[in-house]
Amino acid sequence: MKLLLENWRKFINEEYEPITTLRIFDFDETIAHTESETRVTAPDGSTVTLHDQKEFEEYMGAAAAKEGVEAFDAVDKLIELGYRIDLSDFSIVKDPLEITIVTNIMRENPENAKTYVMTARRGNSIGPIIDYLDEIGIDGGSVRVIATQGDSKGDVMAKMLKNKIMPDGKSNINRIEYYEDSQKNIEDVLKKICNNPEIEDIKPLDFELMIHKVINNGAGYELQQIQCGTSN
Repeated sequence: MKLLLENWRKFINEEYEPITTLRIFDFDETIAHTESETRVTAPDGSTVTLHDQKEFEEYMGAAAAKEGVEAFDAVDKLIELGYRIDLSDFSIVKDPLEITIVTNIMRENPENAKTYVMTARRGNSIGPIIDYLDEIGIDGGSVRVIATQGDSKGDVMAKMLKNKIMPDGKSNINRIEYYEDSQKNIEDVLKKICNNPEIEDIKPLDFELMIHKVINNGAGYELQQIQCGTSN
């Protein structure tokens, strides 16, 4: 939690830097494939091992519906209801395989841009993620890592836009580039950034959201572009 707050404070303190573009990268199945698994024991004693993001989202969604939980990330609520959810694999970077189609883009250094890693992992993963970036030749000190810890990524990005207000009342962020594998997260960001009346008045007239969906096609990874108003 301390690292999460420190990274968020760094973002707030950058308000007057000449930043116009946010480059935001998910971690798991975007920057790297890892062998991380989630092990769950339900209150009735049944157990399951979830091997990837799709299995995780499907199980948590079904469990949340069964228990009447309404939350973007239901993990904490389910734990309160007696589910034992072992996320320890996600406190480290376990047997990573670099996804170079994405990391090669991370290594670029566009003018007036700031690079973030935004992960749904908990705060204890921030240090290991920074260490991994250093290991693959990306300066971890130049990347801000944010662990959303249950908040939706769309909500976090909307807050980032609100914290960058110029004298004309508009955000100085006119472009967000977002790299992500999860369709659930992509749909959330499209909703919270493209169609959110709370931020409509502060978006610059030339504001652009460019999503790059990371797809594992079985033989490797490819990127699919998605923008506001386009089908996905």
